[in-house]
Amino acid sequence: MFFATLIWGSIPLFSIWCELPSPVFVFFRVFFAFPFMLLYSLKKLGKRELLNIKPALPIVLSGVALSLNWIFFFWAIQITDIATAVVLYYFGPVFTIILAVIFLKEPLTKTLIISTVVAFLGAFLTFAPSIQGSGSLFGVLIALLSGLLYGLLGFISKIATLHHSSIKLTTYQIFIALFFTLPFIFFFPFALSLYTLILLVITGVIHTALALFLWYDSLNYISVSTSAVFSYLDPFFAIALGFIFLGQKPGLFQIIGGILISISGIMISIEESRR
Repeated sequence: MFFATLIWGSIPLFSIWCELPSPVFVFFRVFFAFPFMLLYSLKKLGKRELLNIKPALPIVLSGVALSLNWIFFFWAIQITDIATAVVLYYFGPVFTIILAVIFLKEPLTKTLIISTVVAFLGAFLTFAPSIQGSGSLFGVLIALLSGLLYGLLGFISKIATLHHSSIKLTTYQIFIALFFTLPFIFFFPFALSLYTLILLVITGVIHTALALFLWYDSLNYISVSTSAVFSYLDPFFAIALGFIFLGQKPGLFQIIGGILISISGIMISIEESRR
């Protein structure tokens, strides 16, 4: 699980190095990942179970939400710094909880209220430099939108997993994202060098298929609450790698905001795992 989060933490670097429009980058990511996810799902679930997609609507909607949240996230990476993009992206789970409380009538506990307030404070601190004119406000807004879409993905996936396993759902999400992003490659100008193609293969095979395999396999050995803590290593790896390889030094507000949002997310995840 540690290596899975480390791999995911490095993907912002690859999206920058590829120098592709974000929808095109997402297309190639899922294009190279899907065959491996399909084989893994067939091995774990069998053909009959994998083809049982009723009800299909939550699967389709979650695939569209996955596509949009990745497109806006990698767009944010391109127009603002990695620290801002990943911190606001991980604001998403709080939005998931808000939607679940409103539409699924899930109980609003004291822990969820506290974690939501903490997350909003963290998001505000991340916003602060842009409000003061020292950052890209548009980039921040795109990053926040990617986080909201991440939260929407979590909400729809929560509904979908009432009927389907997480492995099956993820496989179909990638499959749907493949078709959702396909039209973009005909509308956005881009060029594929051998260097870029190698990066894209690594992104699909390593960052998507292998990382998901490591994540799902590790859940056989550790608890869900422990995995929740590990999942919030991802943004810190991303920020650290952005500093090491790109010289993007996070500001004090970003660091504090990231810590607050991570604490909030861990509190929410542990609360969820206890139900």
